[in-house]
Amino acid sequence: MVTLGENKVLYEEIMQKAKRIGEAAELEAIEADHNSTISPRIADLIRQEEIHRLILPKEFGHPQLDWHTFVDMVSTVGYHNLSASWLTFFFSAHNAWVCYYPKHIRDEVINQGGFVADVFAPIGQVEPTEGGYIVSGKYNFVSGINYSDWVGVGAMMKFEDNDKPERVGILFKVSDLEVVKTWDSLGLRGSGSNTLIIDNVFVKPDAILRFSKIIEKSQPPYEEFDQDYLYYNTPFYPGFYVGFAAMAIGGAERVVSEFEKHTAGRVRFSGVNEKESPTSQRVLSELKLDLISAKGLMAEYINMMETDKDGAYEGAKYKAIRAKIIDTCIQISVKALLTLGGHALLKGHPVEMFTRDLMAIGTHITSLYEDGILGYGRHLFGVDTKIQG
Repeated sequence: MVTLGENKVLYEEIMQKAKRIGEAAELEAIEADHNSTISPRIADLIRQEEIHRLILPKEFGHPQLDWHTFVDMVSTVGYHNLSASWLTFFFSAHNAWVCYYPKHIRDEVINQGGFVADVFAPIGQVEPTEGGYIVSGKYNFVSGINYSDWVGVGAMMKFEDNDKPERVGILFKVSDLEVVKTWDSLGLRGSGSNTLIIDNVFVKPDAILRFSKIIEKSQPPYEEFDQDYLYYNTPFYPGFYVGFAAMAIGGAERVVSEFEKHTAGRVRFSGVNEKESPTSQRVLSELKLDLISAKGLMAEYINMMETDKDGAYEGAKYKAIRAKIIDTCIQISVKALLTLGGHALLKGHPVEMFTRDLMAIGTHITSLYEDGILGYGRHLFGVDTKIQG
C-alpha cells in the first residue's frame, strides 16, 4: 500500500486524475441531470484514468492507495460533480468485494477490465438446482449499471454450517440480465441508478459470496493473498462505505466556495454589498467551521480503519460518524441556499444542484442520520445493535 507521505508525486497524480473527471462531469452536469445518467464520455474517462483499478491488490500492477489518498480522490471529484463522484467511488470500491471471490473468478472479472455494479439488498429468490442455483429478483437503485459489465446482487441463503439464513452476494454478467431505465430522482440523477431484473438465471456455487465469512476474517478464503491490501486489513463494511462521507465533504466544500463567491458579488435592493452584512458574515463563519468539523470526523474515521485489525470493532460508531458527516454537509448546503436567496434556487445553479445531490446521499440506507445516531447511542449503553459499519 502506497501512503500519502511516502509518495507525494503519486498523490498529486491521483488528485489530477480526480480533477479531470470532476471538471469534465461538471461541464455535463445539466445534461446528466436531464438524461438521468452520466454520458459515455465520462464513463470512458473514469476507465481511461483507471480509477477503478487503484485499490486492487498490487499483483494487478496498479498503485494501491492508502485510505487518505482514496478519500481525497473521491472528495476531489465530488467538489465538481457528485454523481460522478458517486460512480468513481463505486467503480473503485466494487472491485474490492470481487477480491474475496475464489481467485479464478476474481481474476476473470478484474482482467476483463469492466466496471462492477452492485445492489446487496437481500431480496433475491434462490432455488437449488443441479450443479448450482436459479436466481430471480427485481433490484432497484443499481448505480452505474448503464456502464457495468458485472453486477453483484443480494439474497438470503441457508448453508449447512449455519443454522440461520445469511446474507450473500451473487455475481452475474450484466449481459445475462435485463436493465430497465427507471431512474428519475431528486438528486444524484447522473448516477443512472436503474432497475435490474433477474429472471431464473443459473449460477454456480462459486459465484456466491458469504458476507459472514468476510466479517469474521476480513481476508479472502484462499491461502496466498496480498498481505498489504487495504481491504484485507480493514473492517470490511466501514471500508466499503467510506466514500459516501468522502464525496459529501467534497460537495459541501464546493457549496461553501459558491456561497462565498456569490455573497461577495451580491448587492441588496438597498444598495448594501452582502459581504458587509453581519448575517452573511456569520453564516460563512458557521459554514467554514462545520466543514472543518466534518473533515475532522473523516480523519477520525480513517484513523479507526487503520487501527482496527483482526478483531472486534465498533460498527455502530463508524455508522454514526459517517451519518454525522453527511448530515453536517447537507445542513451546510441547505443553510447556504436559504441564505443566498431565490437566485440559488434556480435549476442548474451549483448550490441548487449540490443541495439536491447531498440530500440524495443522505437518503442512502448506510447514511440515514437517525438510524446512525440511535444505533451508536444504544451501543454506548451496551446494547448489541448488530450494526456492522
